[in-house]
Amino acid sequence: MIKLKPFLFPTIYSALCIISTLMAFYGGHSKYINTISIIGWLLIIPFCVMAMIYAKKTQYNNIIGGKDAVKEGFKFIVYSTILLVIFQAIFFTLDFKAYKIDFIQTYGVDLAKAQIISGHLKITEAQIPKLIQQEIEQITLFKECTSIVFKNLFLGTITAIVTAVTIRGNFKF
Repeated sequence: MIKLKPFLFPTIYSALCIISTLMAFYGGHSKYINTISIIGWLLIIPFCVMAMIYAKKTQYNNIIGGKDAVKEGFKFIVYSTILLVIFQAIFFTLDFKAYKIDFIQTYGVDLAKAQIISGHLKITEAQIPKLIQQEIEQITLFKECTSIVFKNLFLGTITAIVTAVTIRGNFKF
């Protein structure tokens, strides 16, 4: 029989990230998508810590080794990453790719011109359409999903290791 408790915290974390993304995107607040992504990414810290402490209390009788604690943290990271990648694949395919392409086509020329004027972009205005086309070609599902995997693995691994060192042993919360 599959235990559902290891899925509790990753499911809640992923649901919060997904719901906030959908509310911002479909609620007309698309300009806040990046902010929501960053906040969602940072929320991995408290949720991973809570999942590890919960596992320590319920599965390990408040006595856990560092290796077991890291294992519990990695379970959280893997489950939540899988859920978020599945969501991103669906969301990107249905609407987000078209939104990104439209954004680049609508605002890309003005942004490129501003960067040329400020000296951050070393092209001529005649090369802007080619640059826009290159940017559009770089919008792929693989990049979207890979960014989620690497961000979650990076911050999640650091969180799991630091938390494991902190909660290992007989230390009670």
